[in-house]
Amino acid sequence: MIRRTQLAGGCLAVLFVAAAAGASPMPSGPAVPFVRIAAGAVSRVQAPAQLVIRDDAGWRALWRRHAGPGAPPAPAVGFDQQMVIAIFAGQSPGRATVRVAKITRGPDALVVWYTIRETRPLPAGDVGPSSPFEIVKLARSPLRVTFSRITTPPVL
Repeated sequence: MIRRTQLAGGCLAVLFVAAAAGASPMPSGPAVPFVRIAAGAVSRVQAPAQLVIRDDAGWRALWRRHAGPGAPPAPAVGFDQQMVIAIFAGQSPGRATVRVAKITRGPDALVVWYTIRETRPLPAGDVGPSSPFEIVKLARSPLRVTFSRITTPPVL
């Protein structure tokens, strides 16, 4: 019984230290609904970026930069009532995914909570690095937008 108690206490201590050493806070505040426009493993946007687009010209320019020449036109967004949030992870040597987990409304800002998950390195012979992204639309807001990456401590 003493051994089990010591083991449980040790596990709790490891969890506490891991949480204090960089785990992100959990999203709080009222949720803001959003709809995914596009997500994937390959974008022509090669540098990490978190963007807020509030007008059609900016949206079309971003879509051309992301999708490249000859791509289908940008999906429709009604900027009189909507805006776009785009997260690009930049180049990754292996497979990775970007996901908007939640958007919350605070007193003076919207907070976009997102994850970037690295997966295994590419198998030999597979195509080059990925550049994962996710683009979402949501109701237009005059509030500033901040981004918070949700991180989890490594499992020991």
